[in-house]
Amino acid sequence: MKKTIISIALALCLCISSHSAAYAQEEVPYQQEEVFTAESTSESPGRNNVIPSPSEAYAKMIALKKQEAYKEGTIWTNYEPYPNSMGRDYHWKGGPLDGHNISAVGCVAFAFILSDEAFGSLPARMYAAGDFKYEDIKPGDILRVNNDAHTVIVLEANVAGVIVAEGNISTGDHKGKVHWGRAISKEVVMSSTSHYITRYPENYISPDDPTANTSIGSGSLGGGLNWNLTKAGKLTISGNGAMPDFDSSENQPWIKNSSQIWNIVIENGVTSIGSCAFWNCGVLSADIPSSVTKIGNSAFRGSSIISAKIPSSVKIIGDSAFRECANLSSVAVSNGVETIEQNAFRSCPQLTAIALPASIKEVGAAAFLQCQALTTVTFAPGNTQVKMGDNMFSQCYYLMKATLPKSIDRISKGMFQNCQTLAGVEIPKGAESIDASAFASCYAFTTVIIPDSVTSIGTAAFTKCPLSKIYFTGTEEQWKRISKIGDTASALEKVTMHYNYVPPVTPDPDDSNGNDDGNGNGDNNNNGDNSGDGNNSGNGDNLGSNSGNNNNSGSNNNSDSGDTSGNGESQTQKPTPLAKGKTFTVNKATYKVTKAGNEVELSAIKSTTAKVTLNTVTGTDGVKYKVTSIGSKAMQNNKKITTLTIGSNVKSIGANAFAGCTKLKTVTIGNTSKSNLTTIGKNSFKGCKKLKKVTIKSTKLRSVGKQAFKGTKSSLKVKVPSKQVKKYKKLFKKAGLKTKQVTK
Repeated sequence: MKKTIISIALALCLCISSHSAAYAQEEVPYQQEEVFTAESTSESPGRNNVIPSPSEAYAKMIALKKQEAYKEGTIWTNYEPYPNSMGRDYHWKGGPLDGHNISAVGCVAFAFILSDEAFGSLPARMYAAGDFKYEDIKPGDILRVNNDAHTVIVLEANVAGVIVAEGNISTGDHKGKVHWGRAISKEVVMSSTSHYITRYPENYISPDDPTANTSIGSGSLGGGLNWNLTKAGKLTISGNGAMPDFDSSENQPWIKNSSQIWNIVIENGVTSIGSCAFWNCGVLSADIPSSVTKIGNSAFRGSSIISAKIPSSVKIIGDSAFRECANLSSVAVSNGVETIEQNAFRSCPQLTAIALPASIKEVGAAAFLQCQALTTVTFAPGNTQVKMGDNMFSQCYYLMKATLPKSIDRISKGMFQNCQTLAGVEIPKGAESIDASAFASCYAFTTVIIPDSVTSIGTAAFTKCPLSKIYFTGTEEQWKRISKIGDTASALEKVTMHYNYVPPVTPDPDDSNGNDDGNGNGDNNNNGDNSGDGNNSGNGDNLGSNSGNNNNSGSNNNSDSGDTSGNGESQTQKPTPLAKGKTFTVNKATYKVTKAGNEVELSAIKSTTAKVTLNTVTGTDGVKYKVTSIGSKAMQNNKKITTLTIGSNVKSIGANAFAGCTKLKTVTIGNTSKSNLTTIGKNSFKGCKKLKKVTIKSTKLRSVGKQAFKGTKSSLKVKVPSKQVKKYKKLFKKAGLKTKQVTK
């Protein structure tokens, strides 16, 4: 199968939504409602991120047929059971497609509901017509049929055709209804399917396959531990003792098959997970036993893991242990875990909430930095003061509620910087300082409770904040003695102060029963009889809507802070694009901004997958960029890639960009005649000795560098637009090709 990232044109039934937050005064404000949630009679295979067999997927889907909402003949349109087509649409759990989070109605929603029931949170992959084979189709796969007009989900597949379930049929006796069991022939499937979506991983081997448990790799880890990897993707670590640490992912004993590891089973007796053990592996789930006491540095970094359950036996979650896990959507940290080291969950874009136990003693620097979907953070109250690292939640743009530990050492440097939807927070007793840029560029931040243990407030602590109220637990004299560094004193001049504040069990400072003289000198008490003006409190029940911004400095360039006065309304902030020349890294690829808010160059990519597509990318600033150029040596000497698709946005390919990619077989440049490619640099594909087919759709190619295709297969064919054949033959001749190798 050739993996193709494509624009999703499901206009009749599919609504693509950018990442947004639904705000409400609830414990988890971000929670999105779904029209129907299937009533599971047993635990879904995908719920634990274990890949279901085709028969298990079928069983979960067909069980819904008995439920009232999904029975044969139930009304199902773009408007029913939904209030309207733009209303309470279904938000599926299969992750982004083409960089977008997905919401749907009609036939797509029906297919997504059945898919989620079968696969839980397993991520999806999408292919265009011509990029998949009929033999790839399995129960639970989704097909966009009728030449891009209707969506169905496969119940059964055989040599003759498929049996499907569907909602919102457009014609016939089942029009606008649910229908189970329609057959579609193999020929019709392959001729009318425009998009194919699957939740099975690449190279998936079903447990129903008699060869599934065949070992494809095994060995000793030393110290009494052994490993075994089966054809079905199950890696078992067994024995007694600690796993060794590895210097990098390249030193893993299973490196040759790392992309085929789906499920890791660590048996009881193993006492630690080694550093870099599963870095960049395809692992979707991991069973961690109660014998494990430490998860090493970068242990799961860059893996495909979807959820993690950390047992109480684990004391330390190491540096970057789950960093850049693109699919990680949930983490359960058991009481007993004491230390979360720096960068542990950094840049996990699907993580929406985190609850940390009372046993936590320290959270390191940048532990949750750039977790851009994170909305809720809760520390359970404990008896130990918690040490807080710098930039812990910086650039968590959608963080709306933060309940901090009962006692902390400080509000650290940049701790909540650029948390643009955070409206308030209570700083616990014991904090000695609010460090520099702690709340900088928090555009919704209006209210804060500060304890009298604070002795200093750092430079730019509240810069670019609409802070209007401070509730201080000490006296006015104590407040005056606090050192206010840099611009802090002037920034707080217009803030209304409330002294002698005593936080109730559930803090609600604006609902105090104190006698406020209007100048903030209220005699606040804690008798529980509270009434007030309804403004936002410091307990984090926040209202408002702001979107991401990637400026990580204390003086954000976005001067529009919005009107966030605590009445539940705030102005939506557009993402501030990175400046020209700035770089960011997404999914192991580094990009350089060449046009702010619009275009980037791919500078380097450390891909371990066989199929790579380059077209668009959503940056860490929340902005979607076109990839318009590929830098020199961007993917030089990559030994994994076999199939390369370069989108129509790309104008130039730099020197040596793909030189030495010895397994590269096919290259497609552009998907229409509107492809913008003008330049292929020298040596760009030199030494790609297995390259046998290159398709170029661009009619704008002006330059092909010397020896661009030197050392490729003598049978290589370069297919070009028919009107450019004569011209392109001359261009490619100096690139190391014979004229007969260039065809229309």
